[in-house]
Amino acid sequence: MIIDFLIQHFSYTILFFWSMFQGEIALVFSGYMIRQGAFEPENVLLLAISGAVLGDIGFFLTGRFFKSRAEELLHRHRKKFSRVQAWFRRYGGWIIVFERFVYGAHIPSLLMVGMSGFGWVKFLMLEIIGVLMWAITFTTIGYYFGDTVVQVLSMIHHHIAIVVLAALFFYVVYLLYLPDEDEDEEKEPK
Repeated sequence: MIIDFLIQHFSYTILFFWSMFQGEIALVFSGYMIRQGAFEPENVLLLAISGAVLGDIGFFLTGRFFKSRAEELLHRHRKKFSRVQAWFRRYGGWIIVFERFVYGAHIPSLLMVGMSGFGWVKFLMLEIIGVLMWAITFTTIGYYFGDTVVQVLSMIHHHIAIVVLAALFFYVVYLLYLPDEDEDEEKEPK
């Protein structure tokens, strides 16, 4: 069953590397594994925080040293980029603390902060605060609600055809309501 699979295949190594990019699901699983007695809380937090900080430093430095490439990447996702720019202008460095909690803002935020010339020491301090909050929050969620998550995954596993059809349905609906790029270009002033 899914519980046995998690215990056999989910490891600290996976947690570390998964945390470099996003990691919420890995932390929820880790919280669940702590409750099952398979993981130690201090190891989970140490590895998740280390992986997340290293990954975020990588994105920050990419924005800093490869600015033109980062701008090119961000301009492909204009709406996310505009949203993150507005948040950065409004909240400044605090975006570093909370960007992991906003879906889709993580990598664009770090690239933009790196491109902005934001101070390295200040970035690192805010980064550690944000990652610490993030790791504790999602590990705690997994610890207290991990049983529910595992039950949902088990249900999905048993009814995979229905899940795939539902996902396909919502994807088609999304595509139907997605505005054309030509319409966006017409609205933009030249």
